[in-house]
Amino acid sequence: MSKDPSAIRQIRLGDELRAWRIENNKTLADVTAGLKGWNPARLSKVERALLPVTSVDLAVYLDHCGIAGPERAEIEAFATDSPSRHWWQDHEFADTISAAFAEFLSLEADAAQMFEYYLSGFPGLLQTEDYAREIIAAGLDGLSEDQSEAAAEIRVLRQRRLTKEPILRLDAYFGELALLVGGDMEVLAGQIRHVLKVARYPNVTVRMVPFSAGRPGVLASGLTLLRFPGEPGEGFSFVEAVGGMLPRKSGRDVRRADRAFARLKRCALSKDATITVLERKLEEIT
Repeated sequence: MSKDPSAIRQIRLGDELRAWRIENNKTLADVTAGLKGWNPARLSKVERALLPVTSVDLAVYLDHCGIAGPERAEIEAFATDSPSRHWWQDHEFADTISAAFAEFLSLEADAAQMFEYYLSGFPGLLQTEDYAREIIAAGLDGLSEDQSEAAAEIRVLRQRRLTKEPILRLDAYFGELALLVGGDMEVLAGQIRHVLKVARYPNVTVRMVPFSAGRPGVLASGLTLLRFPGEPGEGFSFVEAVGGMLPRKSGRDVRRADRAFARLKRCALSKDATITVLERKLEEIT
């Protein structure tokens, strides 16, 4: 098994441990009673992928629970001796990150490809810090000033995946509405210049969904789909909602996201046509 950090393996390990416990009608206290180094709080964090567990500690836990045979082998296949890439933990804003967003950041750090859609603005991995502040301020999350500043900084730091190894492949879609929503025109101009630059990266495709696409070109919410190396047909999708992105990790949810992005691809302008539209808009506002 690969020893590279993997958020997706950590999440699946937690899912397997929780599923076994529930199927056997055990509480967190039941399965950790008498087990040195384990307690309900630690197991809860492992099950929610908030705390990594070494192969040695996992073996001790599985021995204690009496899990053996093929069932044990399946669980151990998800184990890793390396923690997930929690790159944000060393930054001053680490304490502002929710558990749900931490899960998203971990998965994004491991992903090989991302599909991202936003109806009324440019997707997060394309945003400048000033534009991100405008978008965050217009949201319904009720963030404090410090949290808003941290969120804007995070969006910029996340973009390092587009230029530094391991390079992330990004397919970004935005609605034409993004060019018409009122705001600071200097901020919008800077944002468009940034998108024009990033759109020329070999690993990035940016496409606009025009109004002329009609209803087929509109999704009910923002949508993100992550794909991972060595995980053919697998992935995680996230749906935009008040309070953050809701994870959707079942096979059915991922297939639905796949179909949604296939529809957007049919409805969107080509990459070159999108660049032309952005250049015209930039001329118009500057």
